[in-house]
Amino acid sequence: MENVKKMRKTQSLGLSQTGMTKRFVAYLLDWYLGAMLASLPAGMVSQKIYGNMLHQNLLTLQKPYGLICGILGLVCAMFYYIAVPLGKNKGQTLGKRIMKLKIVKENGQDVDLKTILLRQLVGIILIEGSLYSASAILHQIIQLSTGFRIVVPLMIIGLVIGVASALFVAFHPKHRAFHDLIAHTKVVEV
Repeated sequence: MENVKKMRKTQSLGLSQTGMTKRFVAYLLDWYLGAMLASLPAGMVSQKIYGNMLHQNLLTLQKPYGLICGILGLVCAMFYYIAVPLGKNKGQTLGKRIMKLKIVKENGQDVDLKTILLRQLVGIILIEGSLYSASAILHQIIQLSTGFRIVVPLMIIGLVIGVASALFVAFHPKHRAFHDLIAHTKVVEV
């Protein structure tokens, strides 16, 4: 019964498929804010060790610091991309909130933890990859942990998939990206 009420409430808001311009601006805002948060640990350590914030590449930091900064950077990124959309303004990162957009399930209901994890973590950070700093951090952590030089190949693969996903948004009749299809979500205007 509660799901029916939520669905009616969402439908009564007059949600519609969002325009690409608003979604792109929200993406840029979220990309910037997420990158700023994710880079805080590396920036702080770089400032402490080198006296400047120029050493943002985890691979160039002294041995244990790169891995520690990477893990902390991922925690910061996960906070922004997962915890924030599950907070008070369900389905909204700061960029989406500013642009009056919202992530909802295909049926219009609010997103839950499983949906956000599928969309943000699996779809965006793991699969689409290189368009988000959290992906770059993850790739560097893997390289630091394994010793295998995987950053460049993973970035190229992520870039190809990310660009294909962006083109899919442009040409899909409902303007849905790969991460929306994976998580069964859509971005709507509120």
